[in-house]
Amino acid sequence: MTSPAEPAHPGRAALQDLIEQAVAAGIRPLGGIHSYDATLAAQYRSSAVLALFTPTDRRARATNGVSDALDLFLVQRSPALRHHPGQIALPGGRLEKGETEVEAALRETEEEIGLPARYIEVLAELDPVLVPISGFVVHPVLGWTDAPEEVSAITPGEVLHTLRVSVAHLLDPANRATVTIAGHGSAGFRLDSGWVWGFTGNLLDHLFTELGWTRAWARERTHAMSMDEARGGHLRGP
Repeated sequence: MTSPAEPAHPGRAALQDLIEQAVAAGIRPLGGIHSYDATLAAQYRSSAVLALFTPTDRRARATNGVSDALDLFLVQRSPALRHHPGQIALPGGRLEKGETEVEAALRETEEEIGLPARYIEVLAELDPVLVPISGFVVHPVLGWTDAPEEVSAITPGEVLHTLRVSVAHLLDPANRATVTIAGHGSAGFRLDSGWVWGFTGNLLDHLFTELGWTRAWARERTHAMSMDEARGGHLRGP
């Protein structure tokens, strides 16, 4: 992934160390509606998602922690889809027969953002979590790529576009709020093209907290999301 003449980005080693420390200390399981239950999991479909980090800039150096020098890849689903239209999510999807969770995460990432698995280094696998609303047991995988330039355009389908977002932007308290819809609330992150909310919002909020990155934000601040917005209505145009 990195040529012999080019040193690895310092964020890579720092992120690996941070993950190893968190795993050694014991990463708390994601709770609430996403709490893992083996009986329920046996009834759900298996899937995997990839939290794929990359350098914000190879020359960048962390000033307030390693997160300052990292980007994260997300995808915005097509507003034309029947399920979860317009939502912003981590790349991922259901396991195919005979696949491991890591294999599924890498395959889905290649399909959704056009980055071949050979450019991705798997850093860790987290404990599975449940998404009752869609009946999935999700296996989060953490990864790194030194080759973000290899992300390529993909054939339009499930994904409207790939989003490469700075972790610093996601952590900025000004971009945080609790997203409420139909009486339920989730951690939210505001982007130019919409909100990261629901399961993805909760998972990222939990991951950032366990890595020690979260900055205090006003959880009492809310963004009341309409069903039209939740279904990608703001992406369809007039």
